[in-house]
Amino acid sequence: MLDVITALDAKALSWALSLPHPDWLDSLMAVASASGSATIWLALGALVAAWGRISWMAYWQVVLSIVLVVLTIEVILKPAIGRERPSEETPEIVLSMEPLGTAAFPSGHAATAVAGAYALSRLLPRARLVLWLLALLIAGSRVYLGVHYPLDVIVGALVGLACAMFSVGGTVWYSRDPAVRVLQGPR
Repeated sequence: MLDVITALDAKALSWALSLPHPDWLDSLMAVASASGSATIWLALGALVAAWGRISWMAYWQVVLSIVLVVLTIEVILKPAIGRERPSEETPEIVLSMEPLGTAAFPSGHAATAVAGAYALSRLLPRARLVLWLLALLIAGSRVYLGVHYPLDVIVGALVGLACAMFSVGGTVWYSRDPAVRVLQGPR
C-alpha cells in the first residue's frame, strides 16, 4: 500500500513539474519559499502586536503554535520518517538552489505556513484571506520548486493546523480599544 502511495506521489510531482514554469513564476515561488520559514509568521505577529492590533499575550499564542510545529516536525517526525527529498532521487528536477539538509516528510514550510495563518487569522479575522493565500503560496512553492512531494506538503499542512488548533484552542482575545475589538463568535 505504501508503495502505491509513494508512486502516486511521485507521479503527482512529475505532473506538477511538467507544467509551464515561466521565469516570473519561478522567481515568485523562490521568494515565497525562501520567506516561508517560521520567521515570517513570527515577524508578522510581532509587527501587528507592536502596532497595537493584537495584545502581546495573543502574540505568544502565535509563537507557541510555531514552536510546537518546529518541535513536532524537525525533532520528532522528520528524523523518525527520514523520507528523501525529490532532489536526492532526481536532482535535475529541482528549481531551488537552497541547501536542503533535512528529510522531506513532512514539509516544515507548509506546517509553519498553515500554523501561522491559522493563529494569526484567529486574531485578525479581516486579514484571513491574505494570510491563507500567503500560506497557500508558501506551501505550493515547495512542490513547484521540486523540493517536496505533494504528500509532504499535505501532511505538513495538517500537522501545522493541528499544532495551531491545539495552541490557540478556543481562545478569543479582546482589544481594550472598542474600535478594533474582535467579537466572539464562529470563525
